[in-house]
Amino acid sequence: MVPRPFCRVRFVLGWGYRRELFRAENGVYMRKLGLIGTVCAGWFSVAAVFTYYIPLFFGLPSSAEVSKDEFWPVTGGFLIGCFFVWCLVRPPFLFVFRSGEARSFFRFHGLRVSGGADPRGGLSVSVSTSLCGLGGEEVAADGTVVRTPYAFMRRWPVVTRRFVFLPVADWRSDSALWNMVGVNWAFRPEWDGEGVALPRSGVSGVWRVCWRVHGRVREASRRYRRARRLAGRGVRDPAAVSEALALMRPELEWLAEGERLNQERERQADRDAVLSERSGC
Repeated sequence: MVPRPFCRVRFVLGWGYRRELFRAENGVYMRKLGLIGTVCAGWFSVAAVFTYYIPLFFGLPSSAEVSKDEFWPVTGGFLIGCFFVWCLVRPPFLFVFRSGEARSFFRFHGLRVSGGADPRGGLSVSVSTSLCGLGGEEVAADGTVVRTPYAFMRRWPVVTRRFVFLPVADWRSDSALWNMVGVNWAFRPEWDGEGVALPRSGVSGVWRVCWRVHGRVREASRRYRRARRLAGRGVRDPAAVSEALALMRPELEWLAEGERLNQERERQADRDAVLSERSGC
């Protein structure tokens, strides 16, 4: 039985909306990076102001102890500390070199995009998103159904100027420390649009919905963690696997139903293509 949705919105995603969702999805990661950097290097900016710049520029008695030869090294450390504070307060993002990632975003949402298309040149896609008792669902522009259980979401939705966004939880790509020891230490791997976005204009009682989602995510995540622990014991205790599947049965059946709908849509598209070819002959 498919759960009845309690929030359903249809809207158009354009380049500006994509930028806002990108910031919402990556903001937590960048703020973690900013927090770590601020703790490690942010104090240097404050120390540089009081122990170097003020004595140097205002001619205080302690200015005789300040060396002008240290100006550029101190300034470099000062700017690094300011950058981490900037990441903590309002994370900066560069979109100039992210056209490939933007094209992946629009493809994920069902738009046919050629390899050389500029996503800033007016690309937009119409999608439908909804929330139900088990998670969020998006019906992409090409009819593909994408379902995301609450068990896979981050604990809190992100509320932006135009969206209530429910990102997917992924500690490996969401951990600043993990990325700092990897190849991609400054930015996360490419994001194609995964998650559930609801425009605020179509949501009645934004914060009420956020609290409702938070409660469901917390409960589903707790069951999912327990199911994973039971599944890990499956080699020694086969009954644990059955218990794990029973815990997540509603989500598994819901996801299987979504996959069935997608397969049926693909079969229908193939039949339509065959009929179109025959009628063309």
